[in-house]
Amino acid sequence: MAQESSLSAPLVVKDLQSGFAGETGRVWTISPDGSYAVARQIGLNVLDPDKQGRLTPEQWAQLKTRLDRMAVMALPRELGGAPQVNARRITLSYGGKESVLNLPPAGDNPGASRSAAGDDPTRLLLELADDLRSMTGS
Repeated sequence: MAQESSLSAPLVVKDLQSGFAGETGRVWTISPDGSYAVARQIGLNVLDPDKQGRLTPEQWAQLKTRLDRMAVMALPRELGGAPQVNARRITLSYGGKESVLNLPPAGDNPGASRSAAGDDPTRLLLELADDLRSMTGS
């Protein structure tokens, strides 16, 4: 399966919500060999993985398609404006590059960003986080 992957380094996606305890949420790490680990982050601490597994060939294909679309777009370092109080942040780290999507607090309309058309970078990052959540069952 490693030959089917276009990953040359681990892919790390964080979906975090700011609050009184700092940022809390989930961290997905996808290795170039197709294995993954999912862990909780509380404040600055990333806990030991609570889920581990391996992506199926279909999941690899879906992930590769999404990453290829993102590569064509050359994602900016920061999306969604300045961070807000209690905001949600989705961070994509791969190959020494990082993109951060700042979203309004969860009480606002989180689906509004998803209404952007086509290959909008905001939409692609939201879909990537949703894909990983679905693929790993977390």
